[in-house]
Amino acid sequence: MLTRERLNYINFNQLRSFFAVGRELSFTKAADLLCIGQPTVTTQVKSLEETYGRQLFLRTPSGVELTTEGDALMLIARQIFALEQRAHALLTSRPEIAGRLHIGTVGPFFVMKLLAGYSDRFPLVHVTLESGSSDRIYRKLIDYKVDVAILGRDYADPRLDDVALGEHEVMLLLPVAHPWAQRQKIMVEELDGVRMIWRESGSMTRRAFEGILEKRSVRPSVVMELARDSMIEATAAGLGIGIISRTEFDSDPRLVSLPLAGEKPVTHSYAACLKERRSIGSIDAFMTMARSAADTAQSAPAETNTDRPQGNLVDIRRAKQKTG
Repeated sequence: MLTRERLNYINFNQLRSFFAVGRELSFTKAADLLCIGQPTVTTQVKSLEETYGRQLFLRTPSGVELTTEGDALMLIARQIFALEQRAHALLTSRPEIAGRLHIGTVGPFFVMKLLAGYSDRFPLVHVTLESGSSDRIYRKLIDYKVDVAILGRDYADPRLDDVALGEHEVMLLLPVAHPWAQRQKIMVEELDGVRMIWRESGSMTRRAFEGILEKRSVRPSVVMELARDSMIEATAAGLGIGIISRTEFDSDPRLVSLPLAGEKPVTHSYAACLKERRSIGSIDAFMTMARSAADTAQSAPAETNTDRPQGNLVDIRRAKQKTG
């Protein structure tokens, strides 16, 4: 006679409380997220630890931290509750799309036009946005911490469903008082030994620019490595020449952007989501709109590059008079 194998199970209320605390790294915030009392969250997490004889959190005066075992369980819990979200979406699906969509992006400039159309079409979706380097946002997407991502390169990851959005030239960023400010373009070789401000590690803008320098054996003097906004401010303060994607540069009377002569460093942008989560309405709607926007961009005439400095020359002259 065959003996049926016992079906193991875990208390989902306890696991849900663990997941919420692990996500927020706070029992108070976890209780707010679950809309239950903090004592209940504490009790459920304690019961989970005692049932299996595992310490999942370190309680310190400065806060809560996941243990090694807690971190491993958190990875599984993210997948479990991502599947629960898919099940909820299936059971509650209706013509109008509602819910939440958390977007991770390499920069707000790459997503705002797409997001404007998305919000108009799906007003019942609450959208949140966070920025970071492409590698950081990619990791958050894989770890279920963002729903969709705007990435700076193709990661060739079979778990992802992605759409190529466009190509973006990388420019030099200079203060308006710089001697090169009214030049038409800059030769790569002129940057040898020049003080420059690099983007942070993991930045696709930085990688594209470094690739051009390596081909020409040009070595600037890198004085700082900063995130985008800090790099802009440091450049405006005259601490060095920065680098920025043409798409990211907005009009700033303190700054001017210049193209490189010859081969141009370029970055690419991609919209991506996990294939296993594509069936969630808010995610599918965003990816469908991204595909439509990409198809429209491909059919549009290419933008003419005039190799002119980007910025208002009247503003440049006024700023030079003030600094002079």
